[in-house]
Amino acid sequence: MKYTKNDILQMLRSQYEFSIAFDPVVIRNMSIEYDSFIFDWLDACDLVSFKELASIFHKEFNINRPIFELEHILHEKSNKTVGDFCEYIAFHGKRESIESVKLLGKYCRSAAIFKELKRKLTEKGANTSNLKPSSQINPFFLKYGGLLFNEVNLMAPGTLSKFEYTSHKLSRIGRSITILGFLLLIAVGLIWNFHWILLLPIILGITSIFDDKKQPEKLDVNGFKTFRELIYSMEHRLKEV
Repeated sequence: MKYTKNDILQMLRSQYEFSIAFDPVVIRNMSIEYDSFIFDWLDACDLVSFKELASIFHKEFNINRPIFELEHILHEKSNKTVGDFCEYIAFHGKRESIESVKLLGKYCRSAAIFKELKRKLTEKGANTSNLKPSSQINPFFLKYGGLLFNEVNLMAPGTLSKFEYTSHKLSRIGRSITILGFLLLIAVGLIWNFHWILLLPIILGITSIFDDKKQPEKLDVNGFKTFRELIYSMEHRLKEV
């Protein structure tokens, strides 16, 4: 079973939207198109080195080709485009098929999708012992958001592509204090000698970020409330496969 070139492009776009919502260093307002240069895509998304990225994609898509081919495509000086990458993955990558399972005398693909997703999440280290189709997405997403997104994106590209996230006020204040603390440390360090008290704002800021146990002010994962809604959307996209 194969991915299409458009599937891969949709994966990259969804990954970009996910990164924008949860990674403050990602460059906003970039349009990822087939003719976008690899360098621009990697730079905007603040991704790992091309060799690490090649290793990740080589494994995720079960590519049975020498890894240096991917490294060449992803190298910042290769002048390759996103379209070149999409074509390569679509041609050489392998996509797992999901067959319907028999449930109460009828074949049900949504049940098969949920079962497969749960299996993959468990294999990657997520605690899915209490996960059911009726389970709320947000609590699970807050703990395993990156993992859930990645598995869904591989299984049914484009299912998760819209995210809204606003952290709790205490976390936002903590980040501001931390940034100001670093700026103060640099500014004062240029004029006077270092003193440990200059680290106090940074310590307070970091503490407020990591000690914040409250729920974010807003979290919306593609408008889905439960895993059942997510699975139905995945099934709809997979009907086109």
